[in-house]
This record gives sequence, C-alpha cells and structure tokens, in this order.
Amino acid sequence: MSQPKLQITSGRKEYIDRSVQLLTSAFDKDPIFRWLLHNLPPSEYQSVLSKIFRAFLTQGSLNNGVFFEVGDFGCCSLLMPPGGRMENSSTMLRAGLIPYLFTIGPGPLKRALFEYTSEPMLKKAFTKEEQKMHWYVFIMGTATDRRRQGLAGALLVHMQDQVRNDGRPLWLEATTKYSRDFYSKHGFETVGEPVLGKGYVGPDGLTEKNGEGVTIWPMFWRP
Repeated sequence: MSQPKLQITSGRKEYIDRSVQLLTSAFDKDPIFRWLLHNLPPSEYQSVLSKIFRAFLTQGSLNNGVFFEVGDFGCCSLLMPPGGRMENSSTMLRAGLIPYLFTIGPGPLKRALFEYTSEPMLKKAFTKEEQKMHWYVFIMGTATDRRRQGLAGALLVHMQDQVRNDGRPLWLEATTKYSRDFYSKHGFETVGEPVLGKGYVGPDGLTEKNGEGVTIWPMFWRP
C-alpha cells in the first residue's frame, strides 16, 4: 500500500507561534544554540531559547520570509527570499531581537552579532550578485517525536522545488553532522567548517575550559 502524500502548507506571521513551540524543543540540545547561550543557568535556558526564536522568526517575517510546515507542524522551516535580509538592523529593533539580547547580557549579544558571519563563506561559493541575491533556509527543525518519518526530506524537496524556476542558489547552515549529511544527500555542497567558541565550549556547546568549540557547516544548492 502506498504511503499517503504529506501535506505541506505555507504562511507568514500566523505560523510564528507554532514554529516557536516546535523549534524550541527541536533545538534544545543543538550545539550552536547551546554555544550562543552557554553562560545561562540551565533553569533559564528553555525560556530564553523560546524568546530568541520568537524574535528571530519575527525578524524573518518582517523581511518577507515564508514559513513552511509538514505533518501539522511535525517539521517546519523559514525560507528567506533573495534580498530578504535577516541582518536588517531596522527590523531587528521591531522584532525585539537586539533589545532582548541586551537583556540577557553582552555575551550572547556579542556571539550572535560578531562571532559568526556567513560573508567569507558566501564569497567562496557565490558570485558577487549571488552573494546579495540568494535564497536562504534560515532554520528547519523536526519535532523530536516525529523524526525519521520523512518529514524533513519532504519539506526540503518542496523548498528546492519552490526556488528551482528562479535559478538562484539556496544557502543554509548545518549545525550537526547529522544535518550536514542529510543536506548532502539532497545535493547541498559544504563550503567550509568554521569553528565557534574554541577555548571555552566543547563540541556540545556547553562550557568547557580549553574546549574544541562547535562546528557549523555552511552549505549551498544550485537548481
């Protein structure tokens, strides 16, 4: 018997609430977010992570990002169109991102704004025009109890189909080896392996003296 086709829907700001709920759980142990918030007490981590996701997703929505979900929010993503800038400072203020990072201290603010930039990696992979005008999967995550059901694969293929006729490349950053390998299977190429937090966090993103840091894998796909 054939499997029923997965239903994929898209939306704008009305998808933020359920996306925040899903992603906060899905990225609870993600090394990059643990690195970003490594100085927080464990009791505050989930609450702060949820608020940061809300600010990030609001920022994406204000810059014409489109949310996709599959399986009634078993998996969701935020796709930024060419020219939609997550680093738009004016909408960062409206989204509450910069004010919120200030409230949790200078460490997360510094790490979020200055310790990683995609610009050097973009220059390695793209033409000057493509560096300004490319698609960007800002984030994609699957609910912990819905993994290995084909949801992420279906959603990624759907986004690839959405951008195929445009002809411009699709960019993302994998934050685990598992996600890197997953994206590779779908035709994405790795540009580099920047290491963040070397000397003060381990590979899991938690505080560790002389730790090796966490790796992020910038990747791209061409139609």
